[in-house]
Amino acid sequence: MNRRLLRLGALVAGASVAGPAWACTLCHSQTGEAVRAAVFGSDFWANVGTLALPVPVLVGAVLLVRGVSP
Repeated sequence: MNRRLLRLGALVAGASVAGPAWACTLCHSQTGEAVRAAVFGSDFWANVGTLALPVPVLVGAVLLVRGVSP
């Protein structure tokens, strides 16, 4: 019985190992390349800065609400 469980565990562990995502048709297409070029283009750091700008305001709002709440 223990060998059967060991084999089943080995089978489950082997099946759960992540492999490459070759099933993604968008990733390996011209559309995927265009999206990556737009996201990681020359203005990448400007986009990151724009996205990160509201984070301190949101953290401050959460801390304010937490401090006011009983």
